[in-house]
Amino acid sequence: MSGELIIAIPNKGRLKEPAVKLLAKMGILTDGSDREYLSKTTDREVNVLSVRAADIPVYVYYGIADLGITGKDIISEKGLDLYEIMDLGFGKCDLVVAVRKEMPYKSPSDIPQGSRVATEFSNITKRYFDGLGIQVEIIELRGAMEIAPSLGLADAIVDLTSTGVTLERNGLKSIGKILKSSARLICNKVSYKTKYSAIEMVTTKMRDA
Repeated sequence: MSGELIIAIPNKGRLKEPAVKLLAKMGILTDGSDREYLSKTTDREVNVLSVRAADIPVYVYYGIADLGITGKDIISEKGLDLYEIMDLGFGKCDLVVAVRKEMPYKSPSDIPQGSRVATEFSNITKRYFDGLGIQVEIIELRGAMEIAPSLGLADAIVDLTSTGVTLERNGLKSIGKILKSSARLICNKVSYKTKYSAIEMVTTKMRDA
């Protein structure tokens, strides 16, 4: 594996297909099946590691992968010391605070102290409400976040939305945006120094693609 770059990409979800297409435009095609985690590619200098999008910052931080493609929301949630090299422009969405439509809150600062907030992004949510000076109880959920308020589990949610349609269907309204997210290229800090030329070559190809 000496001298080769490993790029981590999502193995499923909304970012998988655009990431695979981007690499294909660069002439990087995997020769493995979807069941293989680490695959050689048509570029002898590049191998592809297919893992969960949420785990990609961890693999990059610990140097298992040199580069990774994942969402800004995930990068912010993990909070690891990485280089964020490029906004790849796909997978755009917003991380928002949402409540039931009938609630009188017009902004996150209106949410009362001690409210319950359901989210998959507990670290971002805590930092955000701490910044507002509001102490909330964070309830960690994985998926189907929108039903939490209607079932009485939470007073608000912090979740990703691209069109707002799912919020609307579940009787929710967005009252504040925490961050704008899209797919980003991240890099291990040691790799950036020791494999600089190879990484620059890959990033140049990405920009051109």
